[in-house]
Amino acid sequence: MPMWINALMRTLATAQLFTMLGITLGKGTLLFGMVYDYLPFMIYPIYNVLAKMDKSYAEAAVDLGATPWTAFWKVTVPLSMPGVMSGILMVFMPTVSTFAISEFLTNNKIKLFGTIIQENINSSMWNYGAALAFVMLIIIGITTLFDKDKEQLEGGLI
Repeated sequence: MPMWINALMRTLATAQLFTMLGITLGKGTLLFGMVYDYLPFMIYPIYNVLAKMDKSYAEAAVDLGATPWTAFWKVTVPLSMPGVMSGILMVFMPTVSTFAISEFLTNNKIKLFGTIIQENINSSMWNYGAALAFVMLIIIGITTLFDKDKEQLEGGLI
């Protein structure tokens, strides 16, 4: 249900909730807000990979003498890595560019990369803001290529 509400509205509501509870806005509230907003984007890809995974692999490991814990770490975790990598990429991209969460949950005391870009654009320093946005684009592009190479490598091994 919380995901049906706009992320900006969730962030504003979270900031208001912290204010009502008397919690000082800072690093802890920023971390809570980022986890609250982006955790579903990490869970969904992992869930999809685990839902499609053949359960007979773990059963075979247990049949061959592995404990359930060992079967989990030696079979389930490696087979779920494509979902983990996809989740990391899905969370990394919006996290790098976010500025509203840090602005509202820290009263603009903590500046993230997206916040710096936004402030430069708003203060008519277009060249510097555009250069930082380009650097962010390059970083995101490199991580996307790394994720695709990793998936191709894993696809060739399995």
